[in-house]
Amino acid sequence: AFLSLLLYYLVKRPKLRLDLTRSEIYSLVLSGVVGFVAAPLFSVVGLRYITGTTAGLFAGLSAILVMVLGFIILREKPRNVQLVGSLIALAGVYVFLSNGVWGGSLFGITMIALAELSYAFSTVLTRLVVRGPGDETMITSLVGAGIGTAILLPVGFLSGGMAGVLQWQALVTVLVVGVIFGFAGMMWSAVLDQLQAIEAAILQNTMLIQIALLAIIFLREHITLNNVVGGVAVVFGAYLVDSGSIRRGQYAKSPT
Repeated sequence: AFLSLLLYYLVKRPKLRLDLTRSEIYSLVLSGVVGFVAAPLFSVVGLRYITGTTAGLFAGLSAILVMVLGFIILREKPRNVQLVGSLIALAGVYVFLSNGVWGGSLFGITMIALAELSYAFSTVLTRLVVRGPGDETMITSLVGAGIGTAILLPVGFLSGGMAGVLQWQALVTVLVVGVIFGFAGMMWSAVLDQLQAIEAAILQNTMLIQIALLAIIFLREHITLNNVVGGVAVVFGAYLVDSGSIRRGQYAKSPT
């Protein structure tokens, strides 16, 4: 993903804002560690113990976590529509889990929840650097992905990952997933400036539906009526939270 972002930068040559203060540099580095190191590690561990549908549910709660952390760290007071959206989303979570089938262990759910909390914390830290729509977000993505690569690659090799990579099947899988992830990141970066914020928010909030459909197709998972109703409520609640942020004057962010 880092190489893909670097390639996109070298081809497009977007203007980078480099006049960062010391506090902004600290925020940028911490955002990279939390969002590109801690969050992926929590996700990789958690996904082994839960279903794809349940993982999608927590991904849909990202906007609410950003709102809560934004209030705590940035002192951004939530709008009424955001509070209503949060209540709807939380009700959706209750309905989703109310049939007694959690779609995974408590440990896995805890890991995924920590991953989404890390992503949200990273997003809030990024807002300390990217001050307005005119600021280029590429610098945050490049630094974050670079930090993640510098830390996770040695950790993976030291934990025995080198033996797995030397097998051609594993190597092909890693390369394919990396290309897909990097291509998706480049596509998002390429179109982000051409989308209205509300359009980007709508696309981001469809992630739960996309994950559920892919889990059904590739993982042969079965969903219940509670999953459908609860998932729709979470998507709608997250949309209200994002729409409140947009009217406040905040702008869309890259999910990478």
